Amino acid sequence: MEIFFLFCFSLHNLEEALWLPGWSKHAERYHKEVTENEFRFAVIVITALGYLITFQYMVFPSSAVSRFFYCGFILMMVVNVVFPHLAATVVLKRYAPGTITGILLNAPAGLYILVKEIKDVYDLAAVITAGIFVSIAVLFSLKYLFIAGGKLNR
Repeated sequence: MEIFFLFCFSLHNLEEALWLPGWSKHAERYHKEVTENEFRFAVIVITALGYLITFQYMVFPSSAVSRFFYCGFILMMVVNVVFPHLAATVVLKRYAPGTITGILLNAPAGLYILVKEIKDVYDLAAVITAGIFVSIAVLFSLKYLFIAGGKLNR
């Protein structure tokens, strides 16, 4: 299931990489516009991080640290479907890139993994804590990834 989730995650990020920079011109009230280079660099780094977290979990599935980061990553991606994608689509009355792949792929696959993790060995509070931690770390890094992506183009 981990490999399937990476496939879903990759399709979701590909959809965003192709269409979100153009879409961001219409979301300026809620988020500053991002260029293709800024956004695509950030997506590449976040995608690589997702692969790294998943593979370390597959190699060390019984490690508490491995499980913490993996469950946090999965929960972050499930929440990402609702906020910002679905919320942005509703508020802006304009399709936000990543919404369909999030709803049809990331949410069901991610929820399946999380339910299995919670049922097998982990508790809900730990998963939520991990999700908050990973989400904050990723959100904090996005600004700097956008800056780095913009500088790489120059």
